[in-house]
Amino acid sequence: MSTLEQLKEIFVEYTGKDVEGFNEDSVFTVDMAMNSFEIFGLICEVEEHFDIEIPDRELMKLVTVKDLVEYIEENA
Repeated sequence: MSTLEQLKEIFVEYTGKDVEGFNEDSVFTVDMAMNSFEIFGLICEVEEHFDIEIPDRELMKLVTVKDLVEYIEENA
């Protein structure tokens, strides 16, 4: 299963939102309608699932789903 597909599953499980329109170009705050609290919680789920730690200084760089996919693939 690709990293993007795994993120879709995590997103649905964590938010309960539909994944229609969930793609690499999706912006968490705009396209996915997530607030900072929800993004933080999602990141925690991602860290646990992929057994990685995303430093706070990197969080501000993760704007789109593609940003997160690339980070995971480079660091997992």
